[in-house]
Amino acid sequence: MSALQRGLMVAVIQVALMAAVAARLYYDRATLPRAWIQSAGVDPDLPIRGRYVSLNLMFPAAPESAAMRGEDGHAFGRVEVRDGRALAVIESTAAPTQRGTGLHFIERPTDEGPRWMLVEPVAFFLPEHVPDPTLGVAPGELWVEATLPQRSAPRPIRLRRDSDAP
Repeated sequence: MSALQRGLMVAVIQVALMAAVAARLYYDRATLPRAWIQSAGVDPDLPIRGRYVSLNLMFPAAPESAAMRGEDGHAFGRVEVRDGRALAVIESTAAPTQRGTGLHFIERPTDEGPRWMLVEPVAFFLPEHVPDPTLGVAPGELWVEATLPQRSAPRPIRLRRDSDAP
């Protein structure tokens, strides 16, 4: 096999891998539930920063989990969509025994009452010509439409300011 053939083989494999990832994300977007989620922008303060913003996602508690409070405000659970709203369903205030069995939340007070915020912020990637939408926006005034996988963090699709939110 010549060097050109090996190079073409590697290129075909890379294109196939990227196409598989894109197909999976489009399939998830078409089949998984979506919801608008209240968020707050966070500056990741990294030395190498690309064109993205980090967002803390904040969820109201589901009715059955509203009474669950950890001593330090931490809890573990999942996100569900009910009546078009994303809610945090708190399952435990103790750390899960297996990794990947629940999302890690922390309770935060807001003007609308307590909200459960994901501990790990999600990244929203920006086109080059778009200014940072988190600048000059108070926490809770920025909304994110996201797909909600069952066992992983929400995947942001688009952003809106509070005046445009549903």
